[in-house]
Amino acid sequence: MKHDEHFLEQHDPDRKDFQIDRIILFSDAVFAIAITLLIIEIKAPEVHEGATTWEMLDQLHHLIPEFSAFISSFFVIAIYWRSHHSIFGFVSDYSSKLIRINNYFLFTIVLMPFSSAYLSENFGVSVPFIFYSFNVGLTGFINYWFIRYVFNDKNKMVKHHPTQSFVHLFKARSIAIPIFFLAAGTLAIFNLFTNPIIYILIWPMFIILEKINARKFKSVPVVNTK
Repeated sequence: MKHDEHFLEQHDPDRKDFQIDRIILFSDAVFAIAITLLIIEIKAPEVHEGATTWEMLDQLHHLIPEFSAFISSFFVIAIYWRSHHSIFGFVSDYSSKLIRINNYFLFTIVLMPFSSAYLSENFGVSVPFIFYSFNVGLTGFINYWFIRYVFNDKNKMVKHHPTQSFVHLFKARSIAIPIFFLAAGTLAIFNLFTNPIIYILIWPMFIILEKINARKFKSVPVVNTK
């Protein structure tokens, strides 16, 4: 890894912004492909000649699990893209470690279309539910690692420092997501709950965290990091 840092030191410092932009553009491409693959996994039903309205509606009804997984994964990836966007809104330098963490993060994003399809094709089954929950949980922990690394003053990744309230809420939300999904996956391990509808609870959790943060820092409004 020291070799990587030495290699980066050879770069033209005047091209630093360009190199950071390359990381962002590559990441955005991965997000775009992953979020597009989610809908590609859903196959449109074939309507046979003479099919009645009720038969066509029944075909769509059978796609409810697929669309449930798609909607859940779409907003999960959207949340993580927004987090990634917020992080790089402050990044003014880069390192080999930042690139590695970013690549680990993107790996879990690329895996999400598969785990989403696995969940939708086996709706209500424990193992696919656990796999999906742990995929999102792993993404969340790496995202939290990413945030801690970037906003650690020792790493010198940031010149313009956000408010303490912003960083506190950013970290709280980023760690709450993986804890929530890993808790859901743990429930499924013991066959207590395997319905993805539980993921809806993440939104009131965000609201609660924002209220707690605002009360702690007595600052309104707080910058939105969704």
